[in-house]
Amino acid sequence: MPTMRSANWVIAFGCLVLAAMRVDAVRSAPVPITLVRHYTPADQVSGRYQYVPFEVAAGTSALRLSYRYDRANGDNVVDLGLFEPGSLELGSPAFRGYSGGSKSAIVVGVGDTTPGYRAGPVPAGTWHVLLGLYKVAPSGLDVTITVEAVAGTAPATQGGSVAAITAIAPSPAARWFKGALHTHTLHSDGTITPTALLEQFRALDFDFVAITDHNNVTHRAELTPIYSQTARPLWIAGEEVTTPGGHANVWGLGPREWIDFRVNAGDPRIRSLVQTAHRYGALFSVNHPVSECVGCGWTHDYVDGIDALEISNGRHGEVVQAVAIWDKLLQAGRRITAVGSSDWHSAPNPLDSANVRVHATRLTEDAILNAIRNGQVIVMRRGEDATPQITVRAAGMVAGVGETLKVIEGAPLTVSVVAPQLANGRLIVVSNGERGAPAALSARGEVTITQSARHGYLRVELLTSNDTPVAYGNPVYLVRP
Repeated sequence: MPTMRSANWVIAFGCLVLAAMRVDAVRSAPVPITLVRHYTPADQVSGRYQYVPFEVAAGTSALRLSYRYDRANGDNVVDLGLFEPGSLELGSPAFRGYSGGSKSAIVVGVGDTTPGYRAGPVPAGTWHVLLGLYKVAPSGLDVTITVEAVAGTAPATQGGSVAAITAIAPSPAARWFKGALHTHTLHSDGTITPTALLEQFRALDFDFVAITDHNNVTHRAELTPIYSQTARPLWIAGEEVTTPGGHANVWGLGPREWIDFRVNAGDPRIRSLVQTAHRYGALFSVNHPVSECVGCGWTHDYVDGIDALEISNGRHGEVVQAVAIWDKLLQAGRRITAVGSSDWHSAPNPLDSANVRVHATRLTEDAILNAIRNGQVIVMRRGEDATPQITVRAAGMVAGVGETLKVIEGAPLTVSVVAPQLANGRLIVVSNGERGAPAALSARGEVTITQSARHGYLRVELLTSNDTPVAYGNPVYLVRP
């Protein structure tokens, strides 16, 4: 039988083992890292984007990161992004994601990952928190960052509910398709999931929708496994490239394709962003060019290669000034397509005001983007408005929006519009930037006018009888035979 002394020794040894296990547990528990940085208005001028490094050990499966600062009633605004180990240069593949000012805490890893950030392994090495100094009060501000590393492995669980699939009926011929080109989800500062967004547009009978979250395309990872290419509406992956010198949409980005946004106003590298979009086969479109929102209006050059210009936007309503910029570009010989959008973020803002009608050969991403590239677009006020028929005729030849018509200077030319929803509305023809006298539509919404041909371009605006704009047609280009 064991003696009392030996029994006490066993108990003591067991207590030591338990204590050691508790010490090991404390040592293995993640210890948050706290980083504090102070920034002044001078820092904002010298470096709009600041990078705060921190180390990540091998064996880390996820990072939990949060940040806080005194918002000073809106005088301080700091955006958040993240880079894994690698280059911080423009276009770096080390970019892991961006949430702007919409989220104060994020998770990045192989399992659940915050929308706006790319899920995947967490490599060891030096990571960088990206801080975008959008606004800095005169007194400056302190930003406190907390990082917690999670050890071990976790199953990948990103995804969502399966979208209700409605097959796209093949078009027997080219026709007009109704679409949204500028929308946001929980992957940036929107309020609903990508699936829910598409479902809402399906209920409005839209044919295609481009999702354009700010500075990331991570919604692709959520939708690609669950959303069929034959679903309606057709989904187009895009990005709103949110630079300090203005915003631009890029439509048609594939897996792991992303356009950098860290280009200040006046930086000639804006050309490289356009070129990168084209290298991916995507289109580059300037958004709300005269918006009064800080950093939202376009202050970059309108460099060669820009494909489109957003003249009507549901959140930024400076249509007259935007159309004036478009006309100046057209007069300079630039064939830039006008588009419109709702720039939808949340209810109760309407999803469909504004929208586009695109004349394409079929409902596929390539066909839609090619038609936009060619200017076969009408910008419409509301989704429920019927697409008007706009035709230009000269010497027995006929052209529609985005097309080219060969004419002799001064020869008779007719412009015809059929828009049944615009009974007693008004037609304005704009030739090379000059606005013609309004012409009244009939009670059936029809009108034909004749004028002398002028080489350059001709475009059409349609208004209600009380001068509310309803449609802006892209130009018909008039050239020498």
